[in-house]
Amino acid sequence: MKILFLSPTVPFPLTDGGRIRVFNLLKQIAEKSDVTLLALETQPTDAEGVAQLQQLGIQVHLVPNAPTLPRVSFGTLVNAFLKRQPITVARYDLPVYRQKFRELVATENFDLVHYEMFHTAQFQTQVDLPSVLSQQNVDSAIWRRLCGETANPFYKFAYWTQQLAFQRYERVLSPKFDAVTCTSDIDAAVFQRHCAADTIEIIPNGVDVTHYQPDFTSEAPAHLIYIGSMDWYPNEDAVAFFADEVLPGIQDKVPDVQFSIVGGNPSARVQRLTEREGVVVTGRVPEIKPYFAEATVFVVPLRIGSGTRLKILEALAMGKAIVSTTVGAEGLDLKDGEEIFIADEPTVFADAVTRLLTDASLRRRIGENGRARVERDYDWRSIGEKLHQLYTKILN
Repeated sequence: MKILFLSPTVPFPLTDGGRIRVFNLLKQIAEKSDVTLLALETQPTDAEGVAQLQQLGIQVHLVPNAPTLPRVSFGTLVNAFLKRQPITVARYDLPVYRQKFRELVATENFDLVHYEMFHTAQFQTQVDLPSVLSQQNVDSAIWRRLCGETANPFYKFAYWTQQLAFQRYERVLSPKFDAVTCTSDIDAAVFQRHCAADTIEIIPNGVDVTHYQPDFTSEAPAHLIYIGSMDWYPNEDAVAFFADEVLPGIQDKVPDVQFSIVGGNPSARVQRLTEREGVVVTGRVPEIKPYFAEATVFVVPLRIGSGTRLKILEALAMGKAIVSTTVGAEGLDLKDGEEIFIADEPTVFADAVTRLLTDASLRRRIGENGRARVERDYDWRSIGEKLHQLYTKILN
């Protein structure tokens, strides 16, 4: 098969969940198909990413753009309003990307086009080729939760308008594709309201179980880790909630506990958390595996989100015991108390973390169960094969 894969960004380096997912799916499907990637230049490191993808046999076309996307301008806001677009999608509505897409389709005989998220799905009407829309999460659900979390009337209205815009895209744009992929049953149920039942396919998030393996040689005695892009508001909210409402309850029982916030572009709010006793903010790190290895317990205190968390799968593959909120573990069919601990209230969350910090045998048992689970159900190799089979089914 000859596949054209549209992505809003170059999925390397692997600095966030979206890039990790796209990179691993590309890696798997490139083993059986002829893959061409069209992406927008957004980072100074994109040349390095292109080289990595070319080593996998993927042909890459990079649409030139100023390093990092421009901030949302007044013109973008007006355009989004007139076209009834989500603002985050309108930022990627670039004529230069559209033109390159048309050129590729006109000069190459592609069998199928894979559109990564609504950012690229907006270009689908330009061509008449079999198509797959890949959704990493349900954006309207994220904006709905943001709307529910804020008390500021201006922000509440802004978040509500974005929720409505994404709901419109889910309703109007999604049915135009031959297939829509989601990461979980929860997300799939949203798109099943608007699309034919046989067009929805679950392609879960996964983990490279050969790369992420248990290593307890550098595990610290009382070290909590959270990993994520720290300029993404749900992550900012998660670590602030944990530092403000959960960590003090743990420190009462384990005074020397340390909480490390690992991830690039920490906001001013996140950086201020270093003023708290036992809190460390690392910023971007070259490799996250050492931080997973050092963690005694991995915490996921997310209160806003959708889709499924790659960071949880990576921690499980490393054999780490995890405490997560319900939102954090959403979409992953993990057994509470056996493969993970689920807690939403600050005191319950703190008690679960404290219990794991002070009971090494329980911590190890939970970690072993989690590792076994990802080996069985969340290996990128089997997930990539599932996507390849979906392409085949559409073309047949």
